[in-house]
Amino acid sequence: MTYNIISYIIYIIITIYITVVVGYKCYKSGYIYVLSIFIEEEISVAINKILLLGYYLTNIGYVITIISKWKTINTGYEMINELSIRIASILFLLAVMHYLNMIVLTFWRKSIINKI
Repeated sequence: MTYNIISYIIYIIITIYITVVVGYKCYKSGYIYVLSIFIEEEISVAINKILLLGYYLTNIGYVITIISKWKTINTGYEMINELSIRIASILFLLAVMHYLNMIVLTFWRKSIINKI
């Protein structure tokens, strides 16, 4: 096996784990917050599921895009370096997405409260 294939396997395993665990925790914990914004339970469940689906689709697309842009890896040092950069970039993307979602939902909540 080449270093690239080993890197792909390690990267995919780590990103699947991160994606599933973080997505599930945000889905479960975020329900209460979404419910406080939309009040109706059916709408809150639907919005929470849509947020989870968007999260999964964004991660899958990002992982596939990143793997297609990898350079050839020739040593173990390059493999660790490339994996570190790629895993850090997906973690950074997830953090940015989370904070953007929270900002949008906070402004949405404030606009709903102001209308009442």
